[in-house]
Amino acid sequence: MTNARIERRERARNHEAGMTLIELLIAMLVLAVGLSGIMAMIVTALASNGRNRNDTTGTLLSQMVIEQMANVPASTNTIFTLTDCKGTVWNVNTTGANTAAGLGATLEPSDNAPIWVSTDIDFNVAASYGAAPGNGYGMAYTTCGINADQQIVYDVRWNIRTDAQNFTKTVTVATRSRGAVSNQLQTFALPVQLKTVLGN
Repeated sequence: MTNARIERRERARNHEAGMTLIELLIAMLVLAVGLSGIMAMIVTALASNGRNRNDTTGTLLSQMVIEQMANVPASTNTIFTLTDCKGTVWNVNTTGANTAAGLGATLEPSDNAPIWVSTDIDFNVAASYGAAPGNGYGMAYTTCGINADQQIVYDVRWNIRTDAQNFTKTVTVATRSRGAVSNQLQTFALPVQLKTVLGN
């Protein structure tokens, strides 16, 4: 046999040799890294979906309180009730005050803060849910779920400021997720703040 023919045979054998163990291990490592990245994206998407659901529910709760207050004339001070999914009846006080601090839930300190921050509800004050701020200006509202593990408690607080003639009320309602009913986990979530002016 000539050398050229031997070289061609050797090249053909090497071409059909397949993958080595090292190549297989490298391919498995690349696959594992890719799959772990995909799993991380799925877990992040699920967590984001849960946070978005809580934010949406908090917004709806704040909106519900504001809409119920809108049915009461600004010159009238009354108390109406809301019932949550546990059957707890919560008093909602619509009385306001003609002061910078208003009446009800404590507002953020206004030391050098812009107006849109200084009129936010301060959740650092009296952290006992449902008790603070009291007198019908806060509730620990429990949402409905298929079972007790899926019910979520929201800390809802509001503040009402009136004008001098009681023609309008500036209402600030804030809602923050407290966590699941079963183990009362505190989940990190920024409060939802809604502000509106109600009038006669």
